[in-house]
Amino acid sequence: MARQFKIGVTHFLQEGIENLRDCLRIAFESAITHNIRKIVIFTARGQGVRMAIEDFLPLEQYRSIGLVAVTFPVGKRFTDANRNPLIVEIAEPERALLAQYNVPIVRAHLPFDPIKGIYKERGVLGQDLSLVGNALSLFGGSMSLCVQSAVMACDAGVVEQGQHVIAMTSDTAIVVQAAPTERLLCDLVIREILCKPAILSIGRRENANQLALELEDAPPQLEKAGENSGSPMLEEGEASK
Repeated sequence: MARQFKIGVTHFLQEGIENLRDCLRIAFESAITHNIRKIVIFTARGQGVRMAIEDFLPLEQYRSIGLVAVTFPVGKRFTDANRNPLIVEIAEPERALLAQYNVPIVRAHLPFDPIKGIYKERGVLGQDLSLVGNALSLFGGSMSLCVQSAVMACDAGVVEQGQHVIAMTSDTAIVVQAAPTERLLCDLVIREILCKPAILSIGRRENANQLALELEDAPPQLEKAGENSGSPMLEEGEASK
């Protein structure tokens, strides 16, 4: 048996919904490659699930793949750029479409979100797991939502414990061995990162053009120095288009 394998990772040059169609394509193609029969989509308004149903499920090779929609809980507050209240939920037309195609909707408290108390000075409940979410954000703002969606789907019973699924948002997709919240740190495994943003344009307001120039201007001798330092150089997977 081979002791290693190489697989390409697609890196987007910005975060956000502009990557949704490509992210879905990568998720469906990878599901066939890995014989995975369920894709868990974290969605705020249902757009990603609608696109999956209308544009991908009709294709012969994808008809056996099941979908799960995971979304924000009731009561979660959102505001626009001017701090005005904003309603973020799956609208009725999308709900009807999901029901028609037997796509379950999981709507519950996000495991990494702290529980707010009445008195802020007395601490925040559930803060330990929020640190896990912060650590996952090092890979991009959506990585935490991918992991939480797999956990929430497992908690809800629509994904079996230990089942391998693809969990995705609009710009990130991973192959993950699912686990419920109780077993999160023991049993959940991120097997592969299929795609993710390389530039954190939303979460950290990075500028893609500026970073591209900085990376292009990096001294070529750095690679040679790494080879002679005694430290192994990580080989970057070729980005698939």
